[in-house]
Amino acid sequence: MKLKDLPVRTGFIAVLALFGTLVLATALFGIYSLTRTNALSEQTNTLNAETVDLKDVYINNLKTRSALSRAYIALSANPADKDTAVAAAQGYYDVAKKAFSAFEAIPKETADQQQAANRVADAFHTHANAIDQLFSAIGKNDVTAYAQTNEGPMTSTSAAFGKSADAFFTVASRESAQLQNAKAQNATLLKGVAVGLLILSCTLIVLVYYALDHTVVLPLREAMNVLAHVSRGDLTVAIRHESTNEIGKLFESMREMKRSLGGIVQAVHGGTDTIATGVHQMASGNTDLSQRTEEQAAALQETASSMEQLTDTVRQNADNAKQATQLVRSTALVTEQGNRAAHDVVLTMQGLSDLSGKIADITNVIEGIAFQTNILSLNAAVEAARAGEEGRGFAVVASEVRSLAQRSAGAAKEIKERITDSLGRVEAGTQQARQASQVMADILTAVNRVNDLMGEIAAASEAQSSGIEQVNRAIAQMDQVTQQNAALVEQASAAALALDEQTVSLKSSVSVFRVEVART
Repeated sequence: MKLKDLPVRTGFIAVLALFGTLVLATALFGIYSLTRTNALSEQTNTLNAETVDLKDVYINNLKTRSALSRAYIALSANPADKDTAVAAAQGYYDVAKKAFSAFEAIPKETADQQQAANRVADAFHTHANAIDQLFSAIGKNDVTAYAQTNEGPMTSTSAAFGKSADAFFTVASRESAQLQNAKAQNATLLKGVAVGLLILSCTLIVLVYYALDHTVVLPLREAMNVLAHVSRGDLTVAIRHESTNEIGKLFESMREMKRSLGGIVQAVHGGTDTIATGVHQMASGNTDLSQRTEEQAAALQETASSMEQLTDTVRQNADNAKQATQLVRSTALVTEQGNRAAHDVVLTMQGLSDLSGKIADITNVIEGIAFQTNILSLNAAVEAARAGEEGRGFAVVASEVRSLAQRSAGAAKEIKERITDSLGRVEAGTQQARQASQVMADILTAVNRVNDLMGEIAAASEAQSSGIEQVNRAIAQMDQVTQQNAALVEQASAAALALDEQTVSLKSSVSVFRVEVART
């Protein structure tokens, strides 16, 4: 695979992985070197601590022996100073034992250290035994025992302890020098590796710069050059870069863009003439349409004037119909009142007829009473005649009663005849009143029908007036729409002129682009 065909993403991942590996290696080596240096420093510090502790043991042992010697001298010269010297010796001795315990507690790193430390421990315990004997002799004020111990075991054990301590110091000095050499070697190695990594990093930076310059920077510069030509309208610039990575796809997209722009520019070149022709035709058509729209607006205005006159006429008819309806309603009310009066007359005549019938019944009763009274008077006269002289007065009374009964019967008969005549006349009046009531009812029905018809005429006139008003409003709206259409047509004409100017400007703008001529 050629370098220019390497995908940009893969290249960046490879560079990041390479530098990441380099950083990781540097970090791991740095951690190793730091750990190694810390270990060597810790070992050196341990040796130094052991040396210091052992020196403290040796020095405090000497101080203990010296204090005991002062106590020994005080036994013969000044016994009062003995206790002070013994206390000082005991303090030094305790410090020495404490320092030796610290020395023993420190772990020994090598076998040589351990062997030398073992010899030091043996010598210290022997020497400590001799020191304990000196303390015992001084405590007992035994000058002879002190002198024998001091000249014998004390001197020999002190010399042995000193030799063992010197041997440990020699081992510690040698191992300390070895540790210093190891630290120096580790530092040298660290410097060498750091220099090597620095050189490797510089080399990788140069290689990465070269790779990025040839795979990304130079192709992008070429792309910028192509885009600069395209921005100036030069679509004839050649795009020569060939690769299969993202940069190559970018250049392929740019080729496609150049071809598309060339096609668009050629299409615009070809379409501007067509647009100009269409714009001229549109302007001419808009002029004709504007003229026809104005004529239509004038016709609508005349129609609106005629409809207004018709509206006034229909409105006047509707008002007349309303007035006629009101008159018919008044007539209907009067007729209804006459009908009610005729009905009342019929009811009154019916009452008179009923009353005459009752009076006839009463006269019949009177006639019956007169007839009975006449019969009774006849019977009384017959009985009076039979009585003779004694019934004469009763006969006179019976005669008067008979006379009254006959006159009552005559009067009742005359009343009956007159009541019968009145009943005939009342019946005739009742029949005429009924006929008059029926005629009034028929008149009321006819008047109500006329009222309904006049109401329907008024409603129809009202509806016709409303419809004509709606037609009038529609015509007014049509007139307004026509006026708006006329204004829109004028705007369209102005827009067509502006579009013509824009077409000219578009042709001028597109003429800036240079496109490749198609080869045949």
